Amino acid sequence: MMRLPRRARLVLLGAVAPVVAALVTLAASSSLQGPSIDSLYWLRERVHGPRTGIDPSPVVVVGIDEETYRRPPFAGTPQALWGPRLGTVLGAMLDGGAAAIGLDIVHPTSVETLIPGFERDYLLTLRRGGKEGRLVLAKVQHQSDPLMPYRGYVIAAGLNNIRSVNLVEDPDGVLRRVPLTLAAAGPDGRPKAEPGMAVEVASRVLKAPLELGKDGSATLAGYRVPGGEGNRLLVNHATAPGAIPTYSLADLYACAEAGKADYFAGHFKGKAVMVGTVLDVEDRKLSSNRWVTKPEGTNLPERCALPVMSELYVAGRTRDSIPGVYIHAAAISNLIAHDALEEAGGPAAAALIMLLADLAALVTLATRPPVAAAGLALLLAGWSGVAVEAFQGGLVLPYLQAALAALLVFPLALGFRFAVLDRDQRHIRNAFKLYLPGSLIDDMIASGQSPSLGGEERDLSILFCDIAGFTKMSEGMEPEALVTVLNRYFTVMTDIIEAHGGFVDKYIGDAVLAVFGAPYAIDNHARAAVAAALAMRQAMADDPTLLATSSGRGSNRIGIATGPALIGNIGSPRRFNYTVMGDTVNLASRLEGANKYYNTALMVGGETVRHHGDPEAFRALDIVQVVGRSEPVEVFEPLSATRLADPEDLAQRTAYAAALDDWRAGRFEAAAAGFRALVASDGAALAMLHKVEKRIGLPAEPNWAGVTALTDK
Repeated sequence: MMRLPRRARLVLLGAVAPVVAALVTLAASSSLQGPSIDSLYWLRERVHGPRTGIDPSPVVVVGIDEETYRRPPFAGTPQALWGPRLGTVLGAMLDGGAAAIGLDIVHPTSVETLIPGFERDYLLTLRRGGKEGRLVLAKVQHQSDPLMPYRGYVIAAGLNNIRSVNLVEDPDGVLRRVPLTLAAAGPDGRPKAEPGMAVEVASRVLKAPLELGKDGSATLAGYRVPGGEGNRLLVNHATAPGAIPTYSLADLYACAEAGKADYFAGHFKGKAVMVGTVLDVEDRKLSSNRWVTKPEGTNLPERCALPVMSELYVAGRTRDSIPGVYIHAAAISNLIAHDALEEAGGPAAAALIMLLADLAALVTLATRPPVAAAGLALLLAGWSGVAVEAFQGGLVLPYLQAALAALLVFPLALGFRFAVLDRDQRHIRNAFKLYLPGSLIDDMIASGQSPSLGGEERDLSILFCDIAGFTKMSEGMEPEALVTVLNRYFTVMTDIIEAHGGFVDKYIGDAVLAVFGAPYAIDNHARAAVAAALAMRQAMADDPTLLATSSGRGSNRIGIATGPALIGNIGSPRRFNYTVMGDTVNLASRLEGANKYYNTALMVGGETVRHHGDPEAFRALDIVQVVGRSEPVEVFEPLSATRLADPEDLAQRTAYAAALDDWRAGRFEAAAAGFRALVASDGAALAMLHKVEKRIGLPAEPNWAGVTALTDK
């Protein structure tokens, strides 16, 4: 069975995971839409602050509140006897120029049947408001017959001025939408679409009927009303305190009795008025602004006759429910101001959900899990910003649905990646991590190919490190103990090499062969190799337990050579290594061995110094001809930062350089004197003195350059 390449499987996963997540989310979309809208209310509040709506508000509420129940003449009077007093307030508002008044209360009975003439003035006010088209009474639409107001009220106001106040809850029990129309029995007994209370009051204010299109659309005064399922208006609540001014029925009654007509004209002229209960417990509903409600009794409008009753409101108290009359009032305001919320249609919502799922898959599969998690958080933050700004403009995007799809993609993609795709990576990495550099393994994983035979010539720096005094330190040691000492030493040295951008090609007995400049090129491989060598020596100085045994302590010597070398997968198809070979490798080994002759620990060739770029960081030791090489090599000792900053060391280096110049010029007596003055503190000077003394009294040969032939490897 053909196996797809890893890249192809990544692409397939990147396509499948978002589809699965989107389908799961779309299946639950209807259940998530309500909480999604409520979440957007909360987010909008955090970003933009409370929504104020139109100022001044085109809608006001007259509340039958706690104060009304406590103040005379309402206190102690059965509500069935409140008709004449309610009529007084309605008449004053009609006189003041209210554009339309909706009564969000249903009185199916009346004392008029028991006390004829008691509600005469109230009935006359209802008749006036109905005749002028400025008064709408409420009914409650049940499954069979509606609950209607008292027959006398219907006759007085007119049957065409009765509208349903039904509010339909979402499946989670929250009222987010107001029906634009409801089915009511027509004159012929057949059901017809009748505007709801909010639409009817707004229609009276705008002096335009609701127009229903054949496509199910609804238009009011040129405003195509956004309607969702069941042709319901999604209410866009103003959440600022007092955004919909609320007047107490008790204060308005006292105001009307006092004949303050100017107050009613100043506060109700041209307004839509909703009259309803605003009590602590009665007729309270959960709405879509349930997470951003404000304390009641704040930012109240100017009072007319009575001050606000003390101890009526608890300071700072908020509740997640609001009186139902405010939902109608908010819907009326949306219809007048043309700012109702519009939900993204099904195809558009599905496309957005799919888009976010695709982006989440891209983020998840493009990088490591911790980085992917951070990227997903940024993606969700960006999506939140987009959704909030759209909501601020009146468009409801599938916020929670798309976020959930993105969150589902993350574990889906990571799980498949870990179980299938990364399993291959782990297999390759575990199989080769002990033999190949990590960067080369990364290349193999990215390409999806196993390593194959092949090599290339590259300019590299080779570091060869051997242990000086190994035989002595290992005398009498058990093999297991010796291995423990060596493994600890190799671990420290390897960490230093890798920290400087190199990799260990191999361990040869007690020696380490390291490469700088492959498989990935680095800015200055010679500088990196020299820095690593100095750090390896410093590690030996800082930790006296490294290579320490009961028989003595070993030390390390390092040689570095720079130049062309062959590197790659070398061997047979059944067994090979990523390794380096060539003259540069041999030279590094010879320079490591040459340290013994000059009593030094670090030695580099002239090419390394030239590639390094800072000749002041070295001191010239000599010119040597190593075994197996016909061309002489100028050799140098790298200097630590401590030596470079030491004036005394500088003076000694200067004296050594002068003596070395005498040696190369054939001035053997002067060279001997110069080196002799330094032997007490400089092992290299001692080695040079031994050579020079053999030449004293002899003339320099023709073409003398002071080259020392080294016979030992």
